[in-house]
Amino acid sequence: MKKNIVVILFCMFSLPFMAMEQDSSVVFKAGFLNKELQCYEVTRVEYTLQKGDTTALQSIRFKVHVNVTDSTDNYYILSWRFSDYSIDTNDPDLKEMIDLARPVRISYRISKPGALMEFLDWEEVNSCLDDALPKVLEPFLTKKNTDSVSKAEVSRIYELRETMSTLMLQAVRQFHQAYGLGYKLGEVIEDPTEVNSRFSSKPIKGVIRKKLARIDTENHFAELTTATFLNKNELKAALSNYLHTDTIPSSSLDQENIGGLVMDLSTGWLIWSFDQREGKAGSSIYGDMIEIQHISETI
Repeated sequence: MKKNIVVILFCMFSLPFMAMEQDSSVVFKAGFLNKELQCYEVTRVEYTLQKGDTTALQSIRFKVHVNVTDSTDNYYILSWRFSDYSIDTNDPDLKEMIDLARPVRISYRISKPGALMEFLDWEEVNSCLDDALPKVLEPFLTKKNTDSVSKAEVSRIYELRETMSTLMLQAVRQFHQAYGLGYKLGEVIEDPTEVNSRFSSKPIKGVIRKKLARIDTENHFAELTTATFLNKNELKAALSNYLHTDTIPSSSLDQENIGGLVMDLSTGWLIWSFDQREGKAGSSIYGDMIEIQHISETI
């Protein structure tokens, strides 16, 4: 599968390949069956580069079972069950947190074409680490650590809880970002968006440009590429607050946010999606990538 992804990425960004396609169009729309079940793996990789060298790397991974719980003439209701969490980190407290995380389920309504309409019970994502939190924090409370190192460790523990709940909801939004829209091959469509950033507690406004890169009529799938451009004034304000300085070099405002997806046109189910963001702060590059990949496993 990884080899196939590399091939897809090459094709998606290869101009000669795209030039071979004939003028055509496609609408990404759901064709789900009531009570249908699909399985996905979601991975988020967060990294820091310093002069080309990786100085920090952390990845979180979990499985999602997506179930169509209701289907009417006007909408679908989907239920996502998150489970089988894992984390790649050198922090033992964060590893313990993930080991103790419990499965959670959320449901939401989408239009018949597949566009996200509303979350019905999203609050449960916040409880994923509720059982783990007191157990991991207990040593810090009994020892009454007040030094800066201990405070930083406790802060990372609470940050992981926030990261997990945000990632779950973000994965749902990424999953449905292309549904309900029609595209012509090679045409660029712009939509307003809001992007979560490690530099800010609030989403930063921006514009997302979407381009239909390929239609494979024989195998019934299509590929879409995306690029997101953040509002520089909001980004500058977020960086100033994050770095505690009003002097932000212009190079730090040149963010690179790219993505892409592959859709099965015959069923309307997503095959694969990625969203990668990189930002500069001083001489460091901060990046993260969220990947959603369809897998054959079922409950």
